[in-house]
Amino acid sequence: MRWANGLNGVAVALAMMCVGMAEAAPLVAPGGLLDPAFPDADVYIGTPESPSVPPGKACEVAARYVELVNAGKYADVAALYADDASFLEPMRPNLQGREEIDNFYIKRIGSMAPEVMAVAWFGNETECVVDLALKTKINEEDRWVLVSVDHFIVGPDGKIKSMTAFARPTRST
Repeated sequence: MRWANGLNGVAVALAMMCVGMAEAAPLVAPGGLLDPAFPDADVYIGTPESPSVPPGKACEVAARYVELVNAGKYADVAALYADDASFLEPMRPNLQGREEIDNFYIKRIGSMAPEVMAVAWFGNETECVVDLALKTKINEEDRWVLVSVDHFIVGPDGKIKSMTAFARPTRST
């Protein structure tokens, strides 16, 4: 009889969890829907959509940036920057000049080998803002998570003069 009461308690708890999950609806975000099972992280349901790159030199350069990062060509990513460029990340030390930027991409980003996807673009000839998602392992499954909004400023020579990466806060998943 005691085990029946225990099973009853489990059944009630499961029913309450299901009711709570039924109430949570996916959040609409650039690229698709966010999974309500992860209220503390911006995890997509499935693979997000990547919209077309808008016209303008700055977004062309930003698209090349994403392509090179995904190809693992980190020296080529760094070569997109002007010699006197700046890389700003509000939560980390800023980088100034190609030597610091080269080291960052080749050593730090290269050791992580990320796969990113642009899920939103906005820009023109000189500036482009890109919302990026990162492929991440969550519970042994590949999932896409929104990670940053990057702002590129491109000079007349087509080189990145400045890039500011506004990283989303790290949250549990």
